[in-house]
Amino acid sequence: MSFPHRSWAFVPLSGVAVLLITPALAICLDIIPFDARFEALLVVSAVCIAFCALAGFSFRELGLRRSFVLRHWLGCSALTLLLVASIFVEAQVFANFHRPPDWVSFAPFYVLVSTPCQELVCRSVPKLVTDRLRKSDATYVLYSATIFSLMHLAYADVALLLNTFLLGLVWGTAYAITRNLWPVIASHAVVGMLAFSMGLA
Repeated sequence: MSFPHRSWAFVPLSGVAVLLITPALAICLDIIPFDARFEALLVVSAVCIAFCALAGFSFRELGLRRSFVLRHWLGCSALTLLLVASIFVEAQVFANFHRPPDWVSFAPFYVLVSTPCQELVCRSVPKLVTDRLRKSDATYVLYSATIFSLMHLAYADVALLLNTFLLGLVWGTAYAITRNLWPVIASHAVVGMLAFSMGLA
């Protein structure tokens, strides 16, 4: 699917952004409770997956490669180590504002469900849209990072919005290069769990 004129580009870009950011805005406006944020993520993810299925996108096009590509994992591992180091530095500079979650119930859901869903809707889907619109990788990375950040509006935390934007730039760049979502999901899971444990998320 392509659009004949540049002025049409804002339609799919805005549509995806609105879909992904609406739950956070609804929480900010007290339309839905904060505790329902994960359920909202699942609903949004299901809608995105349904649209992708109807459009005929393959697992490979969604970045869900079946083959193991060592250089992708090595590259994302190096990025993850750098991000982990930056989190430790940030934790030393800033006081911890958030209490760690209940790990028994939170960790499995975050690693196995929440993180893959976030990467799918914030990395894979925006890449599909920007590719169809023939936008540059730089545009995709900025667009993806902005959406990823704004999806965290419900937390009402400026530092978290900035952190998620910067992380979005890193993970978006990694995905644009590899088109392999699994290493990015793993990096997100490691970094996110560490950020939660140190009170930064």
